[in-house]
Amino acid sequence: MGAALFGEKISARDADAWGMIWEAVPDAEFEAHWQARAAYLANGPTVAFSRIKTAIRENWGNDLQAQLDHEGKAQGVCGGSRDFKEGVLAFLEKRNPRYEGR
Repeated sequence: MGAALFGEKISARDADAWGMIWEAVPDAEFEAHWQARAAYLANGPTVAFSRIKTAIRENWGNDLQAQLDHEGKAQGVCGGSRDFKEGVLAFLEKRNPRYEGR
């Protein structure tokens, strides 16, 4: 409330301690850090990432049962995807997965 009413600057350290940000990265490491994050997302299971984002967005308007139903359907879609099968195969073969977004 104070931050909203008074508009005082908040240090990254305080914002982190108060749970206002996900993480803080030193300036010198910032570019390498965001590039690694972007590569992770681009090369990851994008079908699952999409369903996760939808489930989080819809959470605000759902009661518990509706949310569980939504997440159950999303897990069914993800479990039937080629990316899921690739993830399991990669795990069994002890290699990095090669996701296709399908």
